Amino acid sequence: MKRKRTGDTVTAREVVVLKVGGSVAGEGDAAVDAIVSLHDAGRPLVVVHGGGPQIGEWSERFGLATRFVRGLRVTDEPTRDVALAVLGGLANKTLVAALLARGVPAVGLSGVDGGMLRAEREDPELGLVGRVTLVDSSLLEDLVAGGRVAVIAPAAIGPHGEVLNVNGDTAAGAVAASLGARLLAFVTDVPGVRGRDGRIFSTLDRDRSKALVDDGTIEGGMLPKVEACLVAAGAGGDAAILSLRDADAVERVLAGERVGTVFPAEVA
Repeated sequence: MKRKRTGDTVTAREVVVLKVGGSVAGEGDAAVDAIVSLHDAGRPLVVVHGGGPQIGEWSERFGLATRFVRGLRVTDEPTRDVALAVLGGLANKTLVAALLARGVPAVGLSGVDGGMLRAEREDPELGLVGRVTLVDSSLLEDLVAGGRVAVIAPAAIGPHGEVLNVNGDTAAGAVAASLGARLLAFVTDVPGVRGRDGRIFSTLDRDRSKALVDDGTIEGGMLPKVEACLVAAGAGGDAAILSLRDADAVERVLAGERVGTVFPAEVA
């Protein structure tokens, strides 16, 4: 994945990229609380959100079948249109409005705006699903430098100008790597990555993660989260998968505690 950034508007290793969404969408108040808390603490912040349950609900209303491959939604043109409308419209603006009501200067965007995310087709089997190949984070840097909180809906521009659906976890990892974020935090409905014995891994590195993927321990919707964490760690930042119910989890990770499952920054 290539990066394009201005390089002088964001202090390296200070930005926190927070990913909310998927099954946490029904717990909007807690997600908003987490964002407000970080903003009030003075953390430079970028938010990427999902909206899987809403996409599924609206797809069902339109009689569209839902199917997943390797944790990614198979996306034909009608499903892409629903995803874009739900993510870039309903989900994004609802979250932005909730943040503005709490005093957070939020700005709603999609990955298409400003040419932020460029992508290639992920796999013919997945249809209109993009794999991010370039992140232009200059718009995000300007917003962060101005004290704004960018709230990003995952979508990208394809090689022929078409709009592609992008997994929100994947988009968050790409954005965090491009910004050189201090931390990429997935705020989820689970407390971290579980082993076969049900215990939470306190830390994971690239080799151990690959082994857990290969033996089927990490699967389904956890796959893109772990892959995104490794992207962020490979760019030199920490990453973590945390429970939304632990209100101060992100701050504790920033303070050096092992909360949830942490993917430490990889040292070149």
